Formats: sequence, C-alpha cells, structure tokens
Amino acid sequence: MDYLCATSTEVPGLRILHRCTPSPFTPLGAKGLGEGNTMSAPAALANAVCDALGIDDLDLPLTAPRIWEALAAGAGEVAG
Repeated sequence: MDYLCATSTEVPGLRILHRCTPSPFTPLGAKGLGEGNTMSAPAALANAVCDALGIDDLDLPLTAPRIWEALAAGAGEVAG
C-alpha cells in the first residue's frame, strides 16, 4: 500500500540507440537469437508422441515412416 508501481506518466522518455557489435566467431559477424526457443517445441512434440505410443525414445525429426516403424515394432498401444 505504501509503494505504487510506476505508470507511463512517471517513466522518463526513452531514447533508443543501436550499437553494432559483430561477432568475431562467424564469417558474417552474425549472432544467434532465440535458438533456445526453437528447440523446445520439437522435443515437447516428440515426448507427446512417445507418451501416446507408450515408448521411451523416438528420434527427431518425427516423420511418418519413423512413427509407423515404432508402431509396427509393437511399441505399445496408441492412447485413444
């Protein structure tokens, strides 16, 4: 009750600047951005398929032939 969060009227004006700092580790000086996020979804989908098939492991990328082989090998019953 004694402390209020700042609102837009209390925050000073912002000045946005850009600083170019190329990476010394790549030929073009490019840096990665967000790769961690791109790897979460495939792993989550693979785990969901493994749970549905009742198996412990399935290699990425998930392709129809790989899933079909897992089913044909008697990996488990498909959850329905």
